[in-house]
Amino acid sequence: MIDNYFLPGKQKTRFLGCEVEKQHHTLTQILMGLLNSGFEIQAVEEAQPPAEMKSLPGMVQEMHRPMMLLVKSKTKK
Repeated sequence: MIDNYFLPGKQKTRFLGCEVEKQHHTLTQILMGLLNSGFEIQAVEEAQPPAEMKSLPGMVQEMHRPMMLLVKSKTKK
């Protein structure tokens, strides 16, 4: 489940049984930050775990939202 999605900044969460600290940003903040800084977005992918990892303890919760966002961009010429 995604909690506090619209509250950017430092967040603590559990990931695969461990407590981790992360910097959270909304999709809008990430993509618009790149565009407003003069970058051209070339690709966007919401990564998901490989099939062999989906049976690991805690992975079901990780399927509620993408594990990570991958954005390929370059500066405009």
